[in-house]
Amino acid sequence: MSEKFNAFRWAIARLVFIFYILFSVVTLIGGFLTAPLMTWYFFDDWRFWRHWRAGLGLLPHGLRLIVMMLRHSRAFLFSVPLTSPPRSDPDMTVARLRSDWSHGDSCGDCSNCCKVADYTCPLLDDQQGCRGYNSFYWRYFNCGRYPSLAGEIDYYDCRKWQLVPSLTRGTVTPIVDPALGFQSEQYDRASASSRRAG
Repeated sequence: MSEKFNAFRWAIARLVFIFYILFSVVTLIGGFLTAPLMTWYFFDDWRFWRHWRAGLGLLPHGLRLIVMMLRHSRAFLFSVPLTSPPRSDPDMTVARLRSDWSHGDSCGDCSNCCKVADYTCPLLDDQQGCRGYNSFYWRYFNCGRYPSLAGEIDYYDCRKWQLVPSLTRGTVTPIVDPALGFQSEQYDRASASSRRAG
């Protein structure tokens, strides 16, 4: 029962966020009128005045992302299921560090996943790194679970991560979604558990 309750709670949290962002974008001033809530969602901080400059960049950046998602060049942003648990880091049964990556857990000087085309995420700070690290947005959407799809790694030309080979993960079912244009992998944990036990 608790798993179903948690899944319901996570879905409601995401839906409330999505409707809030839609309200902010449609009204153009909704995000400004509710600035403390907006900065809590994106910066994990109610003190909106500390994030004014980056916060102003969220609206145009968000509009660009919507256009890119609708054109399918970033459609994988729709890939996080509403009922999935929030994450602060990738699922290590799905992704692992490349053997030639020399920066350990750090991304080093790479910020490819925070950039697309000529646009840089307004939350990226040259000095501090991601100012939205571990915020609601980070944990409930793609940032905190990156990478979870092969398409993300390819799209961002990520030199840090690779998907775990299927032989070490039990049964893996490739999923190709023509609408997304990316292949993802679904891991059958029950099958892997039975193989380890046997």
